[in-house]
Amino acid sequence: MASQRFWIVLVLLCFSMTGCGRPGPLVIDKKQPDYAPWCGPNRRVQIGQRVVGQVHDGPKHRQFLLDDTGKEHDPERIAEQVWAYLERTGDARKIAEAFGKEAYVSTMPVVSINPIVVILETHQDAAWLKQPREMADKAWYWRAQIQPNSNPRFSDGLQWFSSELKQKPTRLEFSKSGIAEIALPNGTLKLIREGDKCKTMRE
Repeated sequence: MASQRFWIVLVLLCFSMTGCGRPGPLVIDKKQPDYAPWCGPNRRVQIGQRVVGQVHDGPKHRQFLLDDTGKEHDPERIAEQVWAYLERTGDARKIAEAFGKEAYVSTMPVVSINPIVVILETHQDAAWLKQPREMADKAWYWRAQIQPNSNPRFSDGLQWFSSELKQKPTRLEFSKSGIAEIALPNGTLKLIREGDKCKTMRE
């Protein structure tokens, strides 16, 4: 009987700990970055961390986004949704071929959710160009670049796209003052050039 009670307590303790059953609570970062995606006019998501399991050296943390309605968004699921859309439009194949053949690396900062808007920036990476092309063909490098963790870098070939708006990659046109605008159903998203980077605004 005592042995049975021991195992019941052990199981309950296990399921109360992150990694054995349910994930831990979302802890909002005290300092929020200025590159967090927008979730509405003049409203950015809040970025938080959650323990989702255990690894050999301790707890495994993952990042989540919290919008102004309190809804959580998983960056990994956003990346999967974005890549799946690019596969449907045929752009994923072009991105993969450009990387595999000529080492053109595509980075895709997520600058907005509700709706999801992604900036597509491409540059040739000389380091990858030196690698055997067979190795590059097998690398799943570009998918990992769909992340809401940076402001876009400025270049003449910047594009934007949106799976939710069914907008394929489209070239951004910057004004003489260095501003590009994206019309959204509930406002306008702006990219403002600041040197070799762009900051974003949503009005």
